[in-house]
Amino acid sequence: MEHGKPAALEHDNDGSTIIRYNIEPEMGVKEGESEETQIGWMCHEVRIWDKPTKASIKKAVIRDVIDESAEFALVNAYNSHALGIEINPDAVDEYKEYLQFRADVDALAVEILDEV
Repeated sequence: MEHGKPAALEHDNDGSTIIRYNIEPEMGVKEGESEETQIGWMCHEVRIWDKPTKASIKKAVIRDVIDESAEFALVNAYNSHALGIEINPDAVDEYKEYLQFRADVDALAVEILDEV
């Protein structure tokens, strides 16, 4: 708390960059007090070694949430349904959620780079 809200993009001394996203206040009751107040910050962090670009940030955040195997399975389930190979109506909804997630990550990457 004494240093304020953490930066979304922070270059580390080892040449890597820490990407922070979903930065939100952490609420709690301090010892000896009865009211809930902000006691710190919560966020997800990922580290990248590449130059922070929209593409490298997107890749890091997406991989932090969904691994390649799960991503391929989701896309393949949608394609199988769309081509009539394996009917799975849930695959369409899951794929729509996935596409929305990618769009949200795209906007997040732009937001992070705008803070620099």
